Amino acid sequence: AAFIESIYKGWIIKGDRSILNGKELDIVLPDLGLAFEYNGNYWHSEAKVDKYYHLNKTLEVESMDYRLVHIPEHLWLTKRPIWESYISNLLNKSTKIYARKCIVKAINWLEAKEFLESNHLQGAGSPTGINLALKCENEILAVMTFSKPRFTDKYEYELVRFCTKLNTSVTGGASKLLRYFENMYTPESVVSYANRYWSQGNVYKQLGFTFDHNTEPGYYYAKRLEIISRYKAQKHKLQDLLGHYDPALSETENMANNGYNRVWDSGNQVWVKLYHL
Repeated sequence: AAFIESIYKGWIIKGDRSILNGKELDIVLPDLGLAFEYNGNYWHSEAKVDKYYHLNKTLEVESMDYRLVHIPEHLWLTKRPIWESYISNLLNKSTKIYARKCIVKAINWLEAKEFLESNHLQGAGSPTGINLALKCENEILAVMTFSKPRFTDKYEYELVRFCTKLNTSVTGGASKLLRYFENMYTPESVVSYANRYWSQGNVYKQLGFTFDHNTEPGYYYAKRLEIISRYKAQKHKLQDLLGHYDPALSETENMANNGYNRVWDSGNQVWVKLYHL
């Protein structure tokens, strides 16, 4: 709230209970149709709320023509500059640059990883084979990465990551990067995912993708600021991961016995672009 107040001089409501008929929203900006929730890892874990709590709250807010942005505690505390940049973009407070002033260059994974770790809320993720940068005067202003799809074999490529430099908005940047990819690789299909914790998939609409479906909520495990993804916490990996492991117990039970609480998110939107030759 203090950060928003430092850059936004419009109407700010803290602890609003009017929009959701008594349920609290931490921060609401009525003039922009925006609401923010700060989700503490313990108080928003399965110890306190159910699997669909965050998704249902997202849907309730959207039914009132507002957009809800969930801010997980660990990401605010460990990636605050990226969150501040993201919020600045939402509030139209970023420095604007036009993509027509930039050029697209292919870069290697290490260059892409360095940029994504510093500018993307979810970091770089796994290595990707196609990494494109939007450069202006030899400075990288945006990166878009592609790979074979990670979660499905229905599509040819996955758009894995896209982000701009902190506190920078590149008008037409995503479109220019995608067009370069399309011209170079002539894809038949591309799939991508928008995290409903904080995204409504607007960039995909601009890029000509079609909404396909929503996924079920996903989860991660949290012990204070230590985060374990659902993939690293698969049961066959737990013996090497945990100090105390009991093969007779489930994944969740073993994680709980080691002090980790399961936290559910709001799921993902799945977006697809098909190219008919």
